[in-house]
Amino acid sequence: MNKSSIAIVALIALIGGFTISWVISSNKPIELETALWFGDQARALPKFELVDHRGQKLDRSSLNGQWNLMFFGYTHCPDICPTSMQTMNDMVGAIKDTDITDALQVYFVSVDPERDTPEVLSGYIGYFNPDFIGATAAIEKLAPLTRSLGIAHQFRNKTEGNPHYDVDHSSSIVMINPQVEYAGLFGAPHDALMMARDLTRIVEHN
Repeated sequence: MNKSSIAIVALIALIGGFTISWVISSNKPIELETALWFGDQARALPKFELVDHRGQKLDRSSLNGQWNLMFFGYTHCPDICPTSMQTMNDMVGAIKDTDITDALQVYFVSVDPERDTPEVLSGYIGYFNPDFIGATAAIEKLAPLTRSLGIAHQFRNKTEGNPHYDVDHSSSIVMINPQVEYAGLFGAPHDALMMARDLTRIVEHN
């Protein structure tokens, strides 16, 4: 990640951090180890439309009535993405209450739609957990969702005819509640066991 990218992401994180800290400290709904929980300050997601790894539409209605975790990255990512995917798989495995795992859906949303076709996403998702869902869309269609969630991403060294480029992106895992509201997040570094305990507390609290 170049210096300008780091500065942008750091500023977003700093501003978001102050806001989140105020929400948590003012409401204090649950004692958590690693999650940032917005409580009654959760905000509704805008309309959006993606395509999942099965070629099916993914929109607001797809998230309704269940707990959702979303991580934004790309399949060519050398480190953060595979590590986060494995962590989310480990987290699901660490939740012992099947009522919670049955009510949970995990998504990997690619911010690199040119390379990450549904077919590519299908193979990538299957490597970590076949129950996870991969999705993407053209950048302009991703924008309403990523902006609403504070997910920063930008291409690096991307030129015409060059397939070997990188994508700088946020590393947060976003929580979306059954009312399709941005309800909280897990910031990096991610710990599967802490996440499992926190998610259990949040679902049981609500």
